Amino acid sequence: MDNNNTTIVILITSLTVILLIVVIIVIFSIFQRRKEKFLLEKRADEIRFEEEIIKSQLETQEQTLQNISWELHDNVGQLLSVAKMQLNMLEPEVANGQKSILDETSEIIGKSLQEIRTLSKLLNPEIVRNMGLKEAIELEMQRFNRLKFLKAELKIIGTEVDIDKKDEIILFRILQEFLSNSIKHAKTTTLEVTLSFTPENLIITAQDFGVGFDKETIENGSGLINMKSRAKLIRTGFSLSSEKDAGVSLILTYPLNPTS
Repeated sequence: MDNNNTTIVILITSLTVILLIVVIIVIFSIFQRRKEKFLLEKRADEIRFEEEIIKSQLETQEQTLQNISWELHDNVGQLLSVAKMQLNMLEPEVANGQKSILDETSEIIGKSLQEIRTLSKLLNPEIVRNMGLKEAIELEMQRFNRLKFLKAELKIIGTEVDIDKKDEIILFRILQEFLSNSIKHAKTTTLEVTLSFTPENLIITAQDFGVGFDKETIENGSGLINMKSRAKLIRTGFSLSSEKDAGVSLILTYPLNPTS
């Protein structure tokens, strides 16, 4: 009888211990799942918060650019127009020997006015949105070629596809930042931009053939940070590479079917 009781006690104790272990495992698993869910939700909230900050910053920047565009068009452009008109009014009274100087000055003012108007368009997000990405890039290339900063060329590969207008502006601003840096720092005579349309992506490649740079020295620069932030916001792959005396290459991979 004692042996039977002992066996029963051991069995009950064993079952109790096993049940307790199972309960602990279940509780721990539930806790882990909730913890993981909480961490995922927290990370998602952080990502959304970061995106909202970036969107807010971009909206502020675009509004600033729009204001500058209006100032250039309405004020600076108007002043240049008046100056050109007054020079034309003086032409009949200028001696023949000085007419060439007057004509040259009038031509310079006319070219400046044209560049102010072009720059005003490219800074205004509403105009860029209406033009579309390809036309905006073409206008930028024409401006570079006209000013003879360098030789700029745009190539289109594949069948063009319409993309979100807001995304077009962001892609264009990234490209503008790259082109601006190339003109300022690259000491290049050539710029090439390619829009390559595939069934899955729009791949934008921009290449200068200048002096290049050491990536580590500009990793924390505001220009590079801005480009990366803009690309991240529209789920666009971003790659910037450079070799000394071999120029800089930018590759943007924009998904045409992000939900698929």
